[in-house]
Amino acid sequence: MPSAMNIITHPLLKVQELFERNWTETNDRDDFGVTEYFQNQFDTKEKLSKIPLLDSKSVDRLPLHSLVRFRCMVQDTELSQEVALFASASSTNPDENNVITSVVYDYLTNVSITSILNLIRFYYFKLVCHRYSDGPRDEAALGSDPSQDLMDLRNSYYCVSIPGESEWIRKYEQKPNVGLETAVQDLRLENSQKSSKVLQERFPFAGQDHFAAVVKTHSSDVSIGVTDMVEVIGVLGASDKVMTGDGFEIHDESDGPRIPTVHAILMRKVEDHGHPELNVDGLPSKDDVEHLTKEALAIRKELIDYIASALKGDTLAAEFVLLHYLARVHSRPSGTVLGKFSLNLKESRSGTPVFEDLARITKNLLPKVHALPLTLKNLNDEFYFPRGDEQLSSGVLQVTRGTALLMDETALEEGTLVEKGLKNLKAISNVSLSQTLSYVFPFNNIDFQTDISLLIVSLGNSLVPVDCAITLKPKESPGTVTPPTEEQLRSFRKYISVLRLMEYKFSEEMAKEIESEFMEQRKAATAAGTTLMTPNELAFDISLARLVALSRGEQCLTKTSWDQAVALSKQVKARG
Repeated sequence: MPSAMNIITHPLLKVQELFERNWTETNDRDDFGVTEYFQNQFDTKEKLSKIPLLDSKSVDRLPLHSLVRFRCMVQDTELSQEVALFASASSTNPDENNVITSVVYDYLTNVSITSILNLIRFYYFKLVCHRYSDGPRDEAALGSDPSQDLMDLRNSYYCVSIPGESEWIRKYEQKPNVGLETAVQDLRLENSQKSSKVLQERFPFAGQDHFAAVVKTHSSDVSIGVTDMVEVIGVLGASDKVMTGDGFEIHDESDGPRIPTVHAILMRKVEDHGHPELNVDGLPSKDDVEHLTKEALAIRKELIDYIASALKGDTLAAEFVLLHYLARVHSRPSGTVLGKFSLNLKESRSGTPVFEDLARITKNLLPKVHALPLTLKNLNDEFYFPRGDEQLSSGVLQVTRGTALLMDETALEEGTLVEKGLKNLKAISNVSLSQTLSYVFPFNNIDFQTDISLLIVSLGNSLVPVDCAITLKPKESPGTVTPPTEEQLRSFRKYISVLRLMEYKFSEEMAKEIESEFMEQRKAATAAGTTLMTPNELAFDISLARLVALSRGEQCLTKTSWDQAVALSKQVKARG
C-alpha cells in the first residue's frame, strides 16, 4: 500500500490500482472504490492538513496531477456538461499481435464477438482510467475504443476562494508542510501550472484579489448549490477554458480565459461558520461543547468587554453585538425564518465613529467578514445581487452562509438612488427580512435562501428594516482596554463558533412558563390601561432568549436566561 505522501504526489497511480482491482464492464461505474478509499485515508483534520491547500500562492508551484485541497464557495453550478473518456485501451506488448490474431481466428467460429473483444483487451490491451485526470496524454488513445460504455459525463462548478475569509483563518490553513515541499520539488520543475486566471465579475467583492478554479465531478450532486462552502479533495488538472450554457461540450483547447481545474474525488459541504478547528464537517465535537459550556460565562464577560472597547464602552450594545454573532437561521417552518438577528447600531451623535473599530474586532473574531461603506456611489454603481445570462455574474450579497456583512450607513451622502441603487437596497432589505436573495435572469428571477449576519451602523434609523435596533450610548471616559492575547482570541473564536452551532432545545415547561407570564402581563396592562404586549414582541423576546441561553453555554432555555432576555429587551426599548 502506498504511503500518504505517495498518494498526495501520485494519486492517479492509486486510482488506476483501484480501477484494475475493482472495475469490470458490468460494474456500476460510479464507484469502484476510489471515494471510500480516499475518505478513509483523510478522515480527520490532521490527515487533511497533509494535503497542500490550493490557492493563488500555491497554484504555480504545485505539480499537475498531484492531490490538492481546495476550500471554496460554489459561485455557479450551471457550467456546461462535458463528455470525456472514462477509460481507454493502451497496448501492453505490440510484439504479441500475431499471437493474439491467431487466437482470435481459431475461436472466431465458436466465440461471440463480445468475448473476442474481451479476449483482445485482456491479452493485448490495458485499460487506463481517466476519470480524475485531464484525459489520455497519447491522443491516439482517443480513438482506441469509442464505445459509449467507456465515456464519462462530467459536471463542472465554478468555485472561488471563500469571500471575506479572515486573515487568521488563512494563516491557520496555510501552515507549510515541509515534507511535502521536498517530495514534490522535482515534479514541480517539470510539471507545474502555467496559467491561473480569474473572472473578476464572478467574485462578489469588486477589486479584491481571489482565486478561482473549475471543479469537475463525474456525478451531479443535487445537494451542492450556489454559495455553498465546500472542501474539495481532488487531482490538480491543467488550466482549462471555462464553458457555459446548457449543451454538452467536448474538451476544447481554443483560446480564451483559462482557469485551473480540480478533478474532485471528494466534495464535502462544510457547515456555515467555517472555524478550522472544528470537525471535518464543520460541526463542533462533543469535547468542544462540554468544554465551552463550562467556560461560557467567564469567556462571555471578557468578550463583551472586548467588543465594548470598539463601542466607546457601551456594554449593553456590546452584548447585543455578541448575540448577533451567535445568531443563525436554524429553521424555516411554513415560510417563517427562525434564528435571524439583523442588527442596527444607531449612533446618537456624529463625531464618535465606531464602524472601523467594530469591523477590526469582528474580523479578529469571526471566520468570514466583509465591511463596506454604504455610499450613494456604491449603491448606484455596483451590483449587490447576482445576475446571469450565459454566465452567472456575482453580487456583493452572493456569499456563503455564516458570512458577517458590516455596512456603514453613516457614509451615505445626500443624492438620488437610480434604478440599480433601489434594486440593491431592496436586495439588502430582503436578506434582512427573509434571508433570501434574488438571482436575476433575463426571463425570470429565482430566490435562493441565505443566512447572512447583517450589521448596519447608521446615524438615526437605518434605511434597511432590521430585527433589532439599539441607540449607542458611549461613555464619556471609556478607559483603556488591554488588547486580548492570542490565546484569548483563540478562546473567543472557538466560543462563538461552537456555541453558535450547538444544539438548543426549548422545553415544554419553559413554554408554559412564558405563556403564563405573557397572559398575566396582558391582564395587568388591560387593568392599568397601558399598551398591551404584542405577539411579535413576545416572539422577539423568545428569539432573544435563545441567543442569551447559548451565550451562557446553555443547551436548554432556563428561567435565568429568559429573565435576562426580557430585561435586555426592555433596556433597548428604553433607549428609543
